[in-house]
Amino acid sequence: MTNYDRLGSKLRMFCGHCQLPLQGEIEGALADEDPSNWTLYLVRCGGCNRGVLVEHNFETTPNPSGRDKGVLRHIPRTLWPKKSTLSHLVPSDLRRAYQEASTCFAAGAFTAAAVMVRRTLEGVCADQGATGKVLMKSLQELLEAGKIEGRLFDWAQALRILGNQGAHFTGEDVDREDAADALALCEALLDYIYVLTTRYEEFVQRRQPSP
Repeated sequence: MTNYDRLGSKLRMFCGHCQLPLQGEIEGALADEDPSNWTLYLVRCGGCNRGVLVEHNFETTPNPSGRDKGVLRHIPRTLWPKKSTLSHLVPSDLRRAYQEASTCFAAGAFTAAAVMVRRTLEGVCADQGATGKVLMKSLQELLEAGKIEGRLFDWAQALRILGNQGAHFTGEDVDREDAADALALCEALLDYIYVLTTRYEEFVQRRQPSP
């Protein structure tokens, strides 16, 4: 199958409009003379129906046995629209931790990205005053204090478990899709706690009748 034969097929990618990892449909393609080098895809997002420009680079995954060259796989990267940056309302140390997770992901270090997402969650709990000795207890404190609601708590727990998988040498690495989802969910959690909550409080304050 050539790259052009993929027109109309599905592609998992990050949508910069939705700011989520989603599946889209390939509408157009432009390949290098040697399509095993790179290909540009115009993808219609299955979530918002808008266009996303995705570049596919190719890399070879080494075969541990050394008997052959390994497996050639494509690595999708969204060129446009770009992933949004975190708001300045998010504390700088948490922005740095999240950015390090993003940097690990961009370098193909998906297990390391999951570990840094977990570290970011630990930072959120500490910043919000949670005192639990383990992350699970700290997240429970945030839930009980009303700082996160049920679905966000579930997301955070899933990220904690994924981070544990990455942090412990179990022989099971974190794959690209899970790492991408972890970054998106972590960003949503940061936005909820530090951006949307602040904007809502400011909105309520403005709407209060003057004395």
